[in-house]
Amino acid sequence: MATKLVEFNPKRSKPAIPTQFPSSSIPILPGELITEILSRLPVKSLLKFRSASKSWLALISSPEFIKNHLSISANNKEYTHHRLILSFPGPRSIYNNLKDCSLGSLLDGSVVEVSELNRPPGTFWFVMGSVNGLVCLVSGLCISFVNEKKKVVLWNPSIRKYKKLPDLGTSLSKATCVLFGFGYDEFHDDYKVVGFYYSFGNLSSVEGKIYSLKEDSWRSTHYPLPDELRFYGKGMFVNGKLHWTYRGRKIIHIISIDLADEKWEKVEPPCWGEEDVLILDLVVLGNNLSVIRHGYPRNVNPDTDVWVMKEYGVKESWTKMFTLKYPVSSPPFLISNKDEILLMFGKKFLLYNLKDESVCPGFGNQLNLCVSIGYVLESQCLLQTVDENAY
Repeated sequence: MATKLVEFNPKRSKPAIPTQFPSSSIPILPGELITEILSRLPVKSLLKFRSASKSWLALISSPEFIKNHLSISANNKEYTHHRLILSFPGPRSIYNNLKDCSLGSLLDGSVVEVSELNRPPGTFWFVMGSVNGLVCLVSGLCISFVNEKKKVVLWNPSIRKYKKLPDLGTSLSKATCVLFGFGYDEFHDDYKVVGFYYSFGNLSSVEGKIYSLKEDSWRSTHYPLPDELRFYGKGMFVNGKLHWTYRGRKIIHIISIDLADEKWEKVEPPCWGEEDVLILDLVVLGNNLSVIRHGYPRNVNPDTDVWVMKEYGVKESWTKMFTLKYPVSSPPFLISNKDEILLMFGKKFLLYNLKDESVCPGFGNQLNLCVSIGYVLESQCLLQTVDENAY
């Protein structure tokens, strides 16, 4: 069944009236049960209930509750608290609009409501990645020119707060390419952004830095970037590490940086045989690092192979999951609990069933204008970190 697309304008909706609870009714339920109930509610409801009483405000705002709520939401098999963020061009080419839709509604084939988001102030935002409900937005695309400064923010659309990162700074003066990755350092309980510039025409000039949310500053990586590398795409976060592809003399390789010790290392790709691999994308399917191998040239060989590393760091665990017999517009986004792959083909999202290889058309007649897509989990992260950038 095809999913219908419904556009929603938040400015036309009526303001919700916060639910008020008489103080005498709160003690009826045990505190443990109240905590259990609240931990399963959407963030939008939690933000309202913060005003119910001082005790509820303290509970909902506590780091322990925020982490527990995040864990429960992440393990929800119906994807109730998961959303897709879509970036579209705005009225002028230098501006864009951010919209979101419910991932659960998209997967179960119901009517999908696409809402326009109130994004952080700025011009054109590119969705670079998301972890634990935080979205990393970068101004502009990957090309940076002389004297152009990239703006980077960490944004939680669920609580409508964002953190503007300090200026990255770079010693490179010529036209450069800049790439980013965003992840979570569980060992230090810290969110980090990895950014690096390289100059066109100078293979040895690569400059990398790491931003720490705890320290609120950029610094050079402890271990320098390997020489003569040219990275592609945005960093994919798996197993506490960020991953990129880079091109060697004959084949494409995978490299990663561990966010805890900040060491770089190579990740062995699948064994392709003697055939050259010219086009390769990195994605995360489930919790596994995955590669998308495209046929080349696409008008002659449209097949798209999807490989998954089932045991991280073990080359022999690379498994070819399936082959799509037609070219896709972007890599697959996720594998659902029903063994369905969400991907984009042309202007629409599609659900590809791994069991019977059937295809179910999704929504979207306007997705040809979509420039970036992010997969985000509703959370309260960043609630206590920043207060000045609420909107």
